[in-house]
Amino acid sequence: MMNTRLRPVGLATLAALTLGGLAGDAAAHPRNGDPARPSEPELNYIYFHDGDRVSTSGDMRDIEHARRFRQGNELLLWFRDAGQEFVLRDPGLLKQIDVLWKPVEELGEAQGKLGSQQGELGRQMGELGAQQGLLGTRQGALSVREASLSMRENSDSLSDDDRAQLARQRRELRHQMRALEKQMRTLERPMKELGERMEVLGREMEALGRKMEVASHKAEGELRGLLRRAVSSGTARPVK
Repeated sequence: MMNTRLRPVGLATLAALTLGGLAGDAAAHPRNGDPARPSEPELNYIYFHDGDRVSTSGDMRDIEHARRFRQGNELLLWFRDAGQEFVLRDPGLLKQIDVLWKPVEELGEAQGKLGSQQGELGRQMGELGAQQGLLGTRQGALSVREASLSMRENSDSLSDDDRAQLARQRRELRHQMRALEKQMRTLERPMKELGERMEVLGREMEALGRKMEVASHKAEGELRGLLRRAVSSGTARPVK
């Protein structure tokens, strides 16, 4: 089976779904180059929910094609299996589809929230990183100036007053550099904390991904069985 994912994209929720065995011989389609493991023929589907929300395993051309069979804003599932198109309008079966995919959608929403939190943490880390970069640039400039003053101090042609003035300038530069180092250390702690929080969110995202895989396989199998029964009973109507 193909892993299933639901993602909001504009007004649509996209799902990658492989269904089949409704109108063809599954054994005739090997999977992943392994003749011992039969695969099922791919089935594209478009599910028109209330309003403009659409779930689909197809593309925009499929959506526009399937829209021809929709009457007004009715709930409608269009699908193509082994070259044959069907439409399903039965409210009870469509409700079952909503129920069986609900856990997957909830996990997708949870992943979306975690992704937003990761994005915000990434933004904050980026801002801190930019500040660290600016401080590093200033530290580098001060180091170059101090090195230049040190070289001038070694000149035999300098008077005592000149040497005293250069020494004062070097002390001021070292004071500024210590201040920059203190600012840099101040940024290190929040950067570390943000990194730790990002790692926690990453582990949570991985856990949700594993749950999503399990829930998707389960929903996929249940949907495949539901559509088989709908075709067999004539509830899913063939269309040209």
